[in-house]
Amino acid sequence: MSHARSLSALRRGTRPVLVVLTVLAALVASAVAYADGVDVSHWQGTVDWGKVRSDDVSFAFMKATEGTYYTDPSLARNWAGAEKVGIYRAAYHFARPSVGSAAAQARYFVSKAGKFADKGDLPPVLDLEQTGGLSPAALQSWVSTWLTTTEQLTGRTPILYFSPYFWIDHMGNSTAFTRYPLWIAHYTSGSPLVPGGWKTWTFWQRTSSGHVDGISGLVDMNRFNGSTQQLATLAQASGGSGAPAGGGTTLPAGAPTQLGLTASTSTPAVGERVTFTGALSTAPGGAPVARRPVTLWTQASAGSDWTQVAAGHTGPRGRAGLTATVTASAGYQVRFVGGPKYAASASPVVHVAPPAPRALALDLRAEHASVAPGAALMLYGHVKDGTKGVAGQTVTYYKRSVNGGPWVLVSRCTSLAPTGWHSLVIHPKVARVWKAVVSGSSQYLPRTSATLTVRPR
Repeated sequence: MSHARSLSALRRGTRPVLVVLTVLAALVASAVAYADGVDVSHWQGTVDWGKVRSDDVSFAFMKATEGTYYTDPSLARNWAGAEKVGIYRAAYHFARPSVGSAAAQARYFVSKAGKFADKGDLPPVLDLEQTGGLSPAALQSWVSTWLTTTEQLTGRTPILYFSPYFWIDHMGNSTAFTRYPLWIAHYTSGSPLVPGGWKTWTFWQRTSSGHVDGISGLVDMNRFNGSTQQLATLAQASGGSGAPAGGGTTLPAGAPTQLGLTASTSTPAVGERVTFTGALSTAPGGAPVARRPVTLWTQASAGSDWTQVAAGHTGPRGRAGLTATVTASAGYQVRFVGGPKYAASASPVVHVAPPAPRALALDLRAEHASVAPGAALMLYGHVKDGTKGVAGQTVTYYKRSVNGGPWVLVSRCTSLAPTGWHSLVIHPKVARVWKAVVSGSSQYLPRTSATLTVRPR
């Protein structure tokens, strides 16, 4: 939200979650999937809603009240400004469970925000970020009272806003509220975590560091999970995203776009960070499409599923650099989900393949041809890739009886720059057979030296 959040909600809302897989067909099925929206309060100052609408924003949430004592001074101005340019809008109440009953706070909220009965009005919202010291059971009761009271006063089914870990930790991960649309706050490059028995999210606050024309500084960015017609229906309006409040002409479908993609290298080392540069432009004109969200996806060479691995925004020239750590051969693709102004598009697939593991040379020698029993003797050798020494390889030394039997691990060392030198000092008392082993890695194949027999004189 645009007011000061609780630190726990911000910090814990960034926990990593399993990325939900998708396929390209789902991405490009609709040119207006995942309509974008903002949420604002007086912290954003004076908003130029005309510029906001021109920057592909379809809906806005606005702070209305806290407790039974505070009304955001920008609410009336923001509401009128968004309505004038055809942006769907809703107001939210910041819950203060410690400073008043839920019913009283619901009545105060509706007295300031209205009954959400006009075309273009999204449902009312409860912003849940504080417990007020209540136990999970008591907080569940408080939330239920606020929701039912607000629904009785407005005739609308309210929306619930919270971070996933607030719900899990402080609402006991209750599954009793799934009839209410979910607005989840989870800042992640993948899909948001959905707790509490909801099958999916309706709105997703995905970042607090968005940029939108008409709003100075950073702003929270949100997405709607559905078609433009579904968003219009939720807003009691006709048409698609951005249709003027009270009905009117539906905006045309987004202008076609195209995405190019290049990789900083097509043959990276395993574990290397590769930068994928996507260029988003209109099609066929080629004009840059700036400041739009794009995502980077990968598909294993032998797989069929796509996984999102990075997210970012295009710059002033329509370009975005997204990085990923490459661990195996795979295809990569940049995607743009589109919106009312620009249609969705996806880049061609770029394949990257780390080189196949190479064979190493590994030798093992003795410092002297013979040694007195118990005297120090150095075993040594080099790890090489062709004529080049290879540092950083783990060399393991084994010994066994000259008459056979199992190999016994004795010691390990790490090969050193610049020659790949490795060594071990032993004090032989009886004859033994020795060998050195490099176990291999993503870059190098396993290697075992020739055996070396040490016989004290």
